[in-house]
Amino acid sequence: MNQRKVDSIRSKLARLARNECALYKKDGECDIQQCGLCIVTIKTDSLPGNVCPYFMKHVLPAETTLMNDYLEYFPQGYPLKKTKKRLSTCHRCNEQFQSRSNAAKYCDYCRALNDRDKARARKQKERRKLSRD
Repeated sequence: MNQRKVDSIRSKLARLARNECALYKKDGECDIQQCGLCIVTIKTDSLPGNVCPYFMKHVLPAETTLMNDYLEYFPQGYPLKKTKKRLSTCHRCNEQFQSRSNAAKYCDYCRALNDRDKARARKQKERRKLSRD
């Protein structure tokens, strides 16, 4: 994870909270947070902590690019995080996978197997045709 990007997002969040959040007090304190801090922290290897619900619902959506950059670091099931990809079922192994397009039938592993099988069948057909001639 790029620490420079994390630091940049953190400073932009702090500036946004300082300038726009109605619950922000002097020295970064917040009335509704248990820990008393309004500034949102990003932990790189674990779940994000200290997320102010007022800030997340009312202040952050005004800055869509910052919100998307910030939510990129949240876990997959977080309510505000938008899922862009839909899950499909692989026709070969019946496992769930994130499809890249509407026409995707196979997961990455099975797609490689399927391509290999098709190439083998194509080459065998070509060899049978050559042996007949």
